[in-house]
Amino acid sequence: MTISVTIIEDDANVLQRLIDVVSASSACQIVGIGRNRGEAVSAILANRADIYLVDLGLPDVDGIDLIKLIKEKCPDAHSIVVSTFGDSKHVMRSLRAGATGYLLKEEIQPSLIEKIIATHNGHAPLSPAVSRLVLEKLESLETGVKPKVDRSQKLKELGLGQREWSVLNLLIEGLPIVDIGNRLSISRFTVNQHLRSIYRKLNVNSRAMATSVARMHGLVDD
Repeated sequence: MTISVTIIEDDANVLQRLIDVVSASSACQIVGIGRNRGEAVSAILANRADIYLVDLGLPDVDGIDLIKLIKEKCPDAHSIVVSTFGDSKHVMRSLRAGATGYLLKEEIQPSLIEKIIATHNGHAPLSPAVSRLVLEKLESLETGVKPKVDRSQKLKELGLGQREWSVLNLLIEGLPIVDIGNRLSISRFTVNQHLRSIYRKLNVNSRAMATSVARMHGLVDD
């Protein structure tokens, strides 16, 4: 039996990756695409898909609201979040809204089809990092104690040096590159060198993604 899939994603490059991966599988068939609120709502109301792949960051609608709409209008379908956001706020909001699974965009290529099939068979797929985060969140809710993160050890695991952490921390605070350089008494060129190294080590390509990964690993508070 072929699994029908609707993709809700506004980023053209990510959308094409999703289309390529899903289309290459004989187990799946794409029946709808939503690049914005109007297209997404129309695709959901058509109620043709078994699985909805939902991006949380559409420019004109909160992905959480789309998950709720899927749960309301398509009770037999499942939604899997495919997002750059790996922090507890986005993960827990999505699961509470009714998402069955939660995957990070960096995992599209190696495991998406496997996760779609698992979801269709009644499982709830989560990225490994997201699974750890959910378990820690549940543990903290049960005990009332937020798990502590050994920042030095975590930075070592990620391969980040102290200067790179200083740059990343200021980046997370929202400082522009020039101000980061002034704060750390280094040149703009040096800041950019550190940023390229940070992005490479975290496997990201933007400030938002770097912040999300840092939160996911407990380096900053949610």
